[in-house]
Amino acid sequence: MDRKAFIFDIKRNASEDGPGIRTTVFFKGCPLSCVWCHNPEGLSPGPSLSFLAEVCKASACGMRCVTVCPVGALAPAGDSLHVDHALCTHCGRCAAVCTDKALELIGQWLTVDELYYRISIDKPFFRSTGGGVTASGGECTMQMEFLHDFFKKLKREGIPTAIETNGVFNFERFQRMLLPWLDLVYFDLKLVDDDASRRHTGVSNRPILDNLTRLANLTAIPVVVRIPLIPGITDTDDNLKGISRFLRGQGIKSAELMPYNPLWQDKMERFGMDAKYRNRHFMSQAEIQQAINRFHSLS
Repeated sequence: MDRKAFIFDIKRNASEDGPGIRTTVFFKGCPLSCVWCHNPEGLSPGPSLSFLAEVCKASACGMRCVTVCPVGALAPAGDSLHVDHALCTHCGRCAAVCTDKALELIGQWLTVDELYYRISIDKPFFRSTGGGVTASGGECTMQMEFLHDFFKKLKREGIPTAIETNGVFNFERFQRMLLPWLDLVYFDLKLVDDDASRRHTGVSNRPILDNLTRLANLTAIPVVVRIPLIPGITDTDDNLKGISRFLRGQGIKSAELMPYNPLWQDKMERFGMDAKYRNRHFMSQAEIQQAINRFHSLS
């Protein structure tokens, strides 16, 4: 039987996820619970219900969604709806009858061949720009068996591969099942202090640092470390200097600092999630430069 993966998005014309023009595939499920999660729709390994209140015309459409919901998770709220995400069983009946597309069930099962068919139309762009396919998430390594089969097919078709990972995986399985089929690894490194990692991401960073160390010392393919700049959490003097010391100790000479993007908070509202970290401001160029200076300064 063909393996299937649970996918929540396929992003074409991506230029930030590797060389050339790329197609990025987003896999559902993540072992972390970062308080600033930029892809909250990727946290759950199962379906997620999105509700866009601004396009809902409940008072004019007859509210069929309320009628078809088997558990009473939807209720009228003025001209719109109230969605009780805690009650929702993600059956998808409401989304199927929503004519305004205000309700949408996020996530779909795809086989290797089905996913390949969807990305294969971009092969001319890959060839002409040196691009390829990047697997992201969520945390795509949670669906490692599927990735193994998918990457093997991509390599047989001459398509370059890359992965973006938060580093929470079994290294032996990763080395055996994925590494031989990869051309590039993006490795997210958020926090160097273990207590801070447990507090802000929900997991210890020790296996993450260990996996990065083993990966950097083992493979000849590029391993690009990415550090998300989260104001007051990851962009601090102690954290950036600590990460810089750690990377230099492993012989890793460069990293990418990723400026904070606050748009994830709108996504949290769509999925009925409560944001534990609240900052709706983009970083200024001065703040970004300060973070770069901290990272390069070990004094």
